[in-house]
Amino acid sequence: MASPRNGVSAPPPSVSTVVMTHPDRAEQAALIAERTGLPRAGVVTDPDPGGPPTALRAARVAFGAAALHHTDHHLVLQDDARLADGFAGILEGILAAHPGSPVSLFVEWGSRTAVLARWAVFTGVGAVPVVNPYAPMVALVLPRELSVELARFLEDTELAGVPGDRAVLRFIRERGLTPLVAVPNPVEHEDHPSLVGNDGQGLRRSVCFAPGPVRHHDGVLEPPRALPFLRWNLGTPVLVDLDHDVPEAHRPLAAVLTGWGVSEEDLATALKAHHGGLSGVVPEPYLTSVWHTAVADGAILEARWPGTVAALRTRLADPLVEGALATLVPGALRTFVDVDRLAEHRARVVEMTLSALEYGAGYCRVPGEEL
Repeated sequence: MASPRNGVSAPPPSVSTVVMTHPDRAEQAALIAERTGLPRAGVVTDPDPGGPPTALRAARVAFGAAALHHTDHHLVLQDDARLADGFAGILEGILAAHPGSPVSLFVEWGSRTAVLARWAVFTGVGAVPVVNPYAPMVALVLPRELSVELARFLEDTELAGVPGDRAVLRFIRERGLTPLVAVPNPVEHEDHPSLVGNDGQGLRRSVCFAPGPVRHHDGVLEPPRALPFLRWNLGTPVLVDLDHDVPEAHRPLAAVLTGWGVSEEDLATALKAHHGGLSGVVPEPYLTSVWHTAVADGAILEARWPGTVAALRTRLADPLVEGALATLVPGALRTFVDVDRLAEHRARVVEMTLSALEYGAGYCRVPGEEL
């Protein structure tokens, strides 16, 4: 809803929308455009569908379509997006809160930015900065002029062979802007076969999808320096230094936790007490890896936002809180475990994740330089 200024409500932000797709999926894309509930929504297709697989060609056309409208913002959706009910109204609230920022409406559950999104759910913040090495592009909305400029940039980038999502992130940051992700996500990612070779990445679902309207909180999460992260492609937990984010600076999480006051033996004993039968579903060493990751999450949360973890157990009836707790394990381990089988044990996954957060909050002491 538009916020009043001097007693007069500002007009709601105007948005043009396109769904980018391959011609074979045009009918499906048209349905998504219709479901946005937005008056200026259409479909653009890959201009060379027989060419080498790349999302850049269609993305260039999709972002360039902003030039066809005189709106405040331009939204580009991919053809495997699923929208929350009441999407148009949700988007209006997000744009009113972040009018000058590029905002992704989806981030996948195993990414670095997903860690921040869970923290935002727990702390009641409405957006997080992107800390992935790429821009989430399933659903990305930009100020109109920025979208037009991005299209021109992508036309040059396409020839250089740079992956589209990395090119978009570079473009945004070169212009001194911070890309954001709206929390909760009003867009989910459907599991259709990838046209550009991403099927080996496993299921890429939302970290915190809200299927209907929810109150959008103001503010952007200010992350600490330290980010616990389980590398979904390797299954190894590390601590990422967001001030110096290069692979050589990633530290093994077991050693980090020892420095924070809990030994590997302590962690193993706690996991044995709290895995809730998941040892038969999540094999080693991955069960230990995800336990270490969630423990470190809890330690950071307690150090940065004291009392947040202690309140989570009383908030389990909130679908957003329960949902955020449910996505850490499958998101981090999606290439190593059967995600559908894991979903059958959702309550156990939530309980183990919450127990790990509580253990980290209660027994770890994070040095001030990590924050």
